[in-house]
Amino acid sequence: MRDHDYDATAHRESTREAYDRLARVWSGTTDDGPWNGGLERPALRSLVPQPLTGAVVLDAGCGSGAQCEWLADQGAKPIGVDLSPRMVEQAARRCGRQGEFLVADLAEPLPLDADSCDGVTCSLALHYLRDWTVPLRSFASVLRPGGWVVLSLDHPFAPPLEAQQGGYFDTELVADTWRKADVEVTQRFWRRPLAACVDAFADAGFVVERVVEARPSAEALRRWPRELGREATVPSFIVYRLRLP
Repeated sequence: MRDHDYDATAHRESTREAYDRLARVWSGTTDDGPWNGGLERPALRSLVPQPLTGAVVLDAGCGSGAQCEWLADQGAKPIGVDLSPRMVEQAARRCGRQGEFLVADLAEPLPLDADSCDGVTCSLALHYLRDWTVPLRSFASVLRPGGWVVLSLDHPFAPPLEAQQGGYFDTELVADTWRKADVEVTQRFWRRPLAACVDAFADAGFVVERVVEARPSAEALRRWPRELGREATVPSFIVYRLRLP
């Protein structure tokens, strides 16, 4: 899709509506499913600095709260934000008093105090935004000195989606249809080359400290051989740990 055809507001509303519809089935179908639970989330958590006891961690795009629940289990104080009100309700119900939750749009400055967080996690959320300037600056603003960001994205070298038209070097809005239990949605998100990602991090003042390319564990392959068999050799997700110098 060409930039002059892109309606960012309509895209955010469509994304919110899809996740509102998915909220009631998300935990049961996805948090413990092959792609998120078995492949992406272990890779993301492997880069989260430990120990987390007493750390305030923002989970940007918290979904139904699986990552916030894990952070709380590690001794952190999670703050979960998500575009979808229904997802935020699910996360608050799941975590109870172990976290703070609010509806927030990553395309807008986050309603959090500067220097209020020790770290940020962001699982497969930034790719819904064409422009990462605001979210990355928000992350930099909320971090205390020495803070970190661990975020996951679709791997830029992943095979193209069926409807994808551009090449590797294009930044393109693509679509994928998901069926979770009895809910089917078509989500649209941006794919972009590696250099575009790293340039955005640098423009926000971050340096890339570590990178993990998600691969299924032996246990995950035994549990989901059909879904994850190809993922042992073909890239799907990539995780970055960023720091402010």
